Amino acid sequence: MQNQSSPAQLLFPTVPANYCPEGKWSDILNSFIQLYLNNGTVNIPFLNQVTPQQITSLQQSILTIQNQLNAVNFQIGTLAIAASASAQTFTITFPTAMANASYQITGYFTPTAGTSTTTSSWGVINGTTNTNSFRIWVFNPAANTDITTFTWQVANLGAL
Repeated sequence: MQNQSSPAQLLFPTVPANYCPEGKWSDILNSFIQLYLNNGTVNIPFLNQVTPQQITSLQQSILTIQNQLNAVNFQIGTLAIAASASAQTFTITFPTAMANASYQITGYFTPTAGTSTTTSSWGVINGTTNTNSFRIWVFNPAANTDITTFTWQVANLGAL
């Protein structure tokens, strides 16, 4: 490759001034692609200095990162909750099982309008986490009629 200190380039043969095929547009475009675009080259500076071992190492690094991201297995869902004088319990079942029962659980309340007048709370019921589900209790005081949903999220951040 020539000109290795230049930025990456797409190089194509020059189309001659007398290039003027006749026929249907599809035939004309296909002729242009075959004669000129298919004969183009890509000039990437310093590409000739990358060894096959370095390419293999990069591919393995990318595969490792992809596997780690897949292992995080981030999942999210929403529960409809009511304003009530007592706590409600819910079983949350995952669409895809987690790799193990040691995952992070987070959640938040979503008001439909206004603000809450008292504090809502939630917690994971001890001993209920497994690879397919967990149970939570949610307390949304009767005065909090604007809070109607709770959004939960799970992820295995330890995979990173």
